[in-house]
Amino acid sequence: MSGTTTGYAVDPAGEYVIGVVVAGAMRARRGRERFVFEPGDVCAWDPSGAHSGRPYACGSWQARLLVLETPSIEETVRGCEGSALDIRFGKPRMRDPLLAQRFMELHRALDTTSWRLESETLLLEWLRAAGAPPDRPESGRAARRDPGLRRVRELLCDDIAGNVTLDELARAAGVSRHRLSRLFRAAYGMPPHRFQLACRIGIARRMLERGVPVAEVALETGFFDQSHLHRHFRKTLGMTPAQYASVTAQTYKTTMR
Repeated sequence: MSGTTTGYAVDPAGEYVIGVVVAGAMRARRGRERFVFEPGDVCAWDPSGAHSGRPYACGSWQARLLVLETPSIEETVRGCEGSALDIRFGKPRMRDPLLAQRFMELHRALDTTSWRLESETLLLEWLRAAGAPPDRPESGRAARRDPGLRRVRELLCDDIAGNVTLDELARAAGVSRHRLSRLFRAAYGMPPHRFQLACRIGIARRMLERGVPVAEVALETGFFDQSHLHRHFRKTLGMTPAQYASVTAQTYKTTMR
């Protein structure tokens, strides 16, 4: 959900409401509790009680929200190891710029064309950051030697065009989603979907250098269409696929002279 409102009232039935106030301000109440949410504040309401809101010192407020049913959260944090993250939100208002930024990234991924691995990983990592106890540091060397991580890395590199899910990767590794995400961050400094994107961009570059048409490159590397490739390519390299193809072709001609 995304938009501007002048008031709301929710009596949750097993639903979590999480989000970020984008503009304006809101005064919310839950039982005897009162909270003021300002721009950049994160909200994380659990299903423990009804809550409502109205504008605070303004006529309306704007927010981006996700409504998650309890089974969805349980599915997200549960893994094949039989363990689950202990997700507990303290107060519903959190003033954490990094957490707000990460929520906006998650919301935009869900609001635009994105891979399932991307949206699932972003949600898992946001829930972990917002409501789980801190993890113990993981050794990068040990993570890179993990046989499950090696299997997943090979799967991502071999099936570059596949829209693989976090569940599928976790099963291939024989670990939980949470554990897999930790292994990727320890080994490569990035979550699984970023590693997958890096592989796709690398192969796309090599194809463009060989003169393969942009539309074919997008199809072969798992992007949904040319605009999807264009967006990620430009964000990663600072130029469009067509510009990159032109530059590398010119470089090749110069080298051959």
